[in-house]
Amino acid sequence: MKIYDFWQQLNTTKKDALKASASVLLAFVVALKINLAETLAERLAQYEAFQLDEIPFLLLFIAIALAWFAWHRMVEQKMEIALRVVAEERNLQLLAENKSLTQHILKVQEFERLELARDLHDDIGQYLLAIRLDASALTVKGDDDNPARRILSNAGHIQNMAKSLMRRLRPAPTNSKNCVDGIHLMVQEWRELQPNVHIELHIDECTQLFSGQTDAQDRAISAQISVTLYRFVQEALTNIAKHAQAKHIDISLDLVNVAFNGNAQHLCLEIKDDGIALDVQAVSSGMGIIGMRERISAVNGEFLVRSNRPHGLIVCAKIPINMTRKDV
Repeated sequence: MKIYDFWQQLNTTKKDALKASASVLLAFVVALKINLAETLAERLAQYEAFQLDEIPFLLLFIAIALAWFAWHRMVEQKMEIALRVVAEERNLQLLAENKSLTQHILKVQEFERLELARDLHDDIGQYLLAIRLDASALTVKGDDDNPARRILSNAGHIQNMAKSLMRRLRPAPTNSKNCVDGIHLMVQEWRELQPNVHIELHIDECTQLFSGQTDAQDRAISAQISVTLYRFVQEALTNIAKHAQAKHIDISLDLVNVAFNGNAQHLCLEIKDDGIALDVQAVSSGMGIIGMRERISAVNGEFLVRSNRPHGLIVCAKIPINMTRKDV
């Protein structure tokens, strides 16, 4: 039993070395037992003309040559492995740098959205309101052909467009509660803009648990994830409105535990539509999908696009909460 336990503790290299040593020792014992050299000399004496007694030396030289060949190949393999390890480390470094760059770009993008929304509200919105007030003062009752009425109508149309742009550009929520409320508000606005599209929203209440962090680093993580979720839903709805011609959209957000990864928690966001059939490969190369993938990758998440048979697409994002907390 002790021998068996000792054998089980050995690694594969040591086991192979012991097997090879035992085989050589056994062969040597057998050669001593049957007097192999004398026996071969007697048997091959009658074939002296063919120099068969030199065969053992030939086999020895072949073995030495094969050993040298194997050693040389092993050295080359070690060098190749070392170069591959260096290349993989370099790739990991570049990946980390690209992820940091993506996070910085997304932060700059959110800042620019905020500046644009503020400019639309403070400058364009105020001037449009002034134009409407001036046009209202110039209108004459009963005169439908008055140019002031057309100015008033056009200014109102532009003001509505500016309000729509401000809603799309407004800052994304930076904590889970505001994120959930923001998604609800976004869906409600889309229902008003797309009355013929039925949107169902399912958000698990436990998703609010991931905003319970207290220190500054965890609050930053929560903000990053919240912004990612909000913009992900926004981009998905925009893509569906542009390309899918869907009549039904199902949005679900859940917090799940991954059994094979200890107590790791993942936020799973899934958006389904019943739009026109699209090629998944072609969709995956679109700029909108690429942007969604980069956002999820920036928080160490997984992004998936698949067909929603018989019609439509499913976009899914899975963000590891615990892993993100460690990596950031």
